[in-house]
Amino acid sequence: MKTEHPGAVTEAGSIPGGRFSNNFDFLRFAAAAMIVVAHAYALRLGYVGIGLYDPVMLMAQAGLAALLVTSGYLITASWESTASPLRFAWKRSLRVIPALVLVILVTLFVIGPLMTSLSPGEYFAALFSPAGLATAPFFEDGSAIGLFQGNPWTYVNGSLWTIPVEVMMYGVVAALGIAGLLHRWGAIPALAAVNILVWIYWFDDPRMAKVRFTLYFLAGAYLYLHRERIAYRPVVAGVLLLLLGLSAMTPYLTVAAVIAIPYLTIYAAHIPVPSLSTFGRPGDFSYGIYIYHYPIQQVLIQTTANTLHLAVLCGVSFLATFVLAFFSWHAVEKRALAAKSLGTDDLRRKLRLPSLPESLTAWWIARK
Repeated sequence: MKTEHPGAVTEAGSIPGGRFSNNFDFLRFAAAAMIVVAHAYALRLGYVGIGLYDPVMLMAQAGLAALLVTSGYLITASWESTASPLRFAWKRSLRVIPALVLVILVTLFVIGPLMTSLSPGEYFAALFSPAGLATAPFFEDGSAIGLFQGNPWTYVNGSLWTIPVEVMMYGVVAALGIAGLLHRWGAIPALAAVNILVWIYWFDDPRMAKVRFTLYFLAGAYLYLHRERIAYRPVVAGVLLLLLGLSAMTPYLTVAAVIAIPYLTIYAAHIPVPSLSTFGRPGDFSYGIYIYHYPIQQVLIQTTANTLHLAVLCGVSFLATFVLAFFSWHAVEKRALAAKSLGTDDLRRKLRLPSLPESLTAWWIARK
């Protein structure tokens, strides 16, 4: 199979053939499933004794990297095909916020009262206290509201740290687009260079070391913007896979991953396999799986006193999470996305925003 320029787009800037002309839905689902397995492994052990090059954790990092590459690629395509910054912000908000709000509400008002070590009165007093509000929505430690304190790891929903980071990257794409810099060949590489410098400076800080993952988003955006000049070939993909394999247990793995994973992700997304390209027809459950699995696993660990075998924990947590993701897609996400078709004037009326001056509107149309 030889894939040449699979990301070529229509005149409007969207992916040709629509959502089911590629394997992005399958890749996102597979990446989310990899993260579910890795978090079950890590939460069961409490990250104690997990080495820097633990294969399971490397799998999770690869899954997250693939998700961010995909996001960078598709979000940039969305920006290119969107008529205005307001509509772009609206579409992105509809995709992220409704399901995120629901999972936070479920966590704090269903899981929280059931699993807390505090009495109901103490729990809600703690939840609405300054300490509770300061740490909401409890991406990390839940000690302020008495959640999961007996578990090997006390985070409530550690997966959510990526959401504000990704939203920030949406803003970067929009800012570059508004400034007319998105198509400048040096814009994305310059941001990547700054990212690398920040990463190097704070490498020893585990929190700041995560900044490297935005490199994958930038790489995805770059691959989209230069889609007509980049050929995707099996030989190149094979060489990059070999590079990853040879560097797997070395300090050079992260560098090799930043080079290899973006290309491999977009290559895999365009392999012509009908069963993969239509994988998402029942629904796009990857986001729901990603945002729900962590607290579900913490609940299972607490209620079973961490006695479940890893395979059982993975299986049961995935099934429970999939049910919630299925509900989230059909009851919330799909319904929210139905509002994406609203025009700019409709949005201004709904949001009660003033109309832009004609001169600014003309400037934006000319820039697009």
